[in-house]
Amino acid sequence: MYDKLIKVFLEKNKQINLSAIRDEQWVQTKHIKDSLVGLDIIKKLFSDKEKISLVDVWTGSWFPLLPLAIEEPNWNFVWIESVWKKVKAVNDMIQELWLENVEVIWTRAEEYKEKQFDIMTARAVAYIDKLLKFTKHLVKKWWYFVLYKLNSKEEYDDILKNCKKYNLKLIKKHPYKLFEDDVARMIYVLQK
Repeated sequence: MYDKLIKVFLEKNKQINLSAIRDEQWVQTKHIKDSLVGLDIIKKLFSDKEKISLVDVWTGSWFPLLPLAIEEPNWNFVWIESVWKKVKAVNDMIQELWLENVEVIWTRAEEYKEKQFDIMTARAVAYIDKLLKFTKHLVKKWWYFVLYKLNSKEEYDDILKNCKKYNLKLIKKHPYKLFEDDVARMIYVLQK
């Protein structure tokens, strides 16, 4: 399934320039492998729950959304995006990959009020203060934000400051690298 995801992604990437990554191997490593690092973390949060709802915001290249949806066909995924050409492109990809557990909503995250989710993911997007300001309403009380960020003191300090500001609790930091010379990465799990 990932071979097909890579092929479809690279095709769409030529059309609307979603990512600077244009090589199959790097899509596998820097997008898919990176996306799946968060899957084990999410599963540990829900060890006794078979079905969860997950919303992904502002991640223009559709990662971690699509790899997570491929791996967990019983979960419900929603992708919120305000740019129509990206919405159309991801809907095309979902159809080509035969994913029945993903819904794409064309709106701004801060304007979406119809539903709350168990998990919100955001990968390599926006400063934490902006991200939380516009998305905190998307997560149910007591549930989780799973944020893919760079591993830096500045980022960590911003996470702590904004947890206090938005009454969230930092419950997990997961440092990792995708390969030997990779940048230091971190997944932060915040509880509402």
